[in-house]
Amino acid sequence: MLILFLAYSIFQSAKSEAGPILASIELRDVGPCDGQNSQRSLASLVWSCLSTIFLCTWVAVHPNVHFRPEKQDQRRIEKWLRDPLHEVVTYKLPIFLLALLVPEYILAWAIRQFLQAGVISRKVPGWTRTHGYFMIMGGFHLFRLPADAPSVPIPHESSESSEFVVPSGRHSRKEEVPVCPLTFEDVPVDILEIIVPTETELRDRGKSDALTKLIVLVQTLWFVAQCIARGTQRLPLTELEVVTLAYTTINLFIYTFWWDKPQNVECPIRVYKTPMANEEKTGEKVEEWSRTRVLRWAQRIFKYTIGSQDDRVTISEEPSVPMFWAGRPDERVLFVAGFRPSILGAAFGAIHCVAWLSEFPSRAELILWRISCVAMMSVPFLVIITCVLGVIDRRMEGKTPMWINVTFGICAILLLPSSLLYAASRMTTLVIAFTTLRSLPPAALTDVDWTTFIPHV
Repeated sequence: MLILFLAYSIFQSAKSEAGPILASIELRDVGPCDGQNSQRSLASLVWSCLSTIFLCTWVAVHPNVHFRPEKQDQRRIEKWLRDPLHEVVTYKLPIFLLALLVPEYILAWAIRQFLQAGVISRKVPGWTRTHGYFMIMGGFHLFRLPADAPSVPIPHESSESSEFVVPSGRHSRKEEVPVCPLTFEDVPVDILEIIVPTETELRDRGKSDALTKLIVLVQTLWFVAQCIARGTQRLPLTELEVVTLAYTTINLFIYTFWWDKPQNVECPIRVYKTPMANEEKTGEKVEEWSRTRVLRWAQRIFKYTIGSQDDRVTISEEPSVPMFWAGRPDERVLFVAGFRPSILGAAFGAIHCVAWLSEFPSRAELILWRISCVAMMSVPFLVIITCVLGVIDRRMEGKTPMWINVTFGICAILLLPSSLLYAASRMTTLVIAFTTLRSLPPAALTDVDWTTFIPHV
């Protein structure tokens, strides 16, 4: 909300400095529509778009559990100011900026988690997709009990004792030592059936319910309905409205895939082991990054682009699950999660073409807008080709034809400049969406006449 407030304040300040210009825009004669349509103010237009974009980039994101152990003897200024501010700047703000610049990546992340949560839920009797989400997002964290804390081992179905225990006596929870987040492979299925809460209890841990999500969806759908209504009455959309329309379209898919995922969970469920338990963990076969700095950065860009960065993470060494962790999905999940968002990403760029023939204040802004639209439609197809070639290369197991290897290498090399081009195009459209507000056509401030949609004689 602070970002929206600052943007609104800056806009109001700019409006007061350019009072005569804006006043002439708002009071200009709009022809035959004056008798039927009311006028909307520039301030209300900007506020409607900014609030909708905020819902699509901040509120709609369902982050993983970013667990932070409690500190002993913490001062109030650290507890109530420094730590929350540090959390926003280092964790929530990067996700927000990525959702603002590359919303397709957030969609790909949501699809990876959706598919992987379904895979996990089918492996445990009685589990739902919400359970799968909670496991993937770092909802279970391993703790070590104090040496003198009494505990009872949790038996397997074979009646053998396991390394996982349940505390059976009094001890201070502050003395428990956090170890690492747990993956599905780390805990036997029969133990998961015992320690995992019900779906209702898991949903209760989230900071959002179905009603809140429904309100956000209604708000975004209402904005889409307004844009459609303006099109039917041949009223122009401002570039800011076109940008917002693109966000709302992709936000509907993000919310659909994350509907069952608990939102903004901060504290995981504690799973215990004794201090003498074995430290070895299952499912920890990870690939290593290259030691060469340039090659390592190229690998990171490639892995994060196709969504396979989880293969390089040693989860037992992490204090919480990584920001875009999706539980090491297999090739099929990676392909689907890379292919579909890229198609929708191309559609996201195509929506900006609604303003292709709009009136721009200058020819430079018109050319930059069109170039950005073409770039945002073209770059996702490069990701599609890379994902397809990557899957083929893995399945061929060393028998891949040379031309596929060469094409795959070229696409992988082009991912870096193309990703920079895409980010620059997104920033360009955002900037132009605001600069064009200085000179709007009169009809752009004409409101929709909703009475024309009501059947009457």
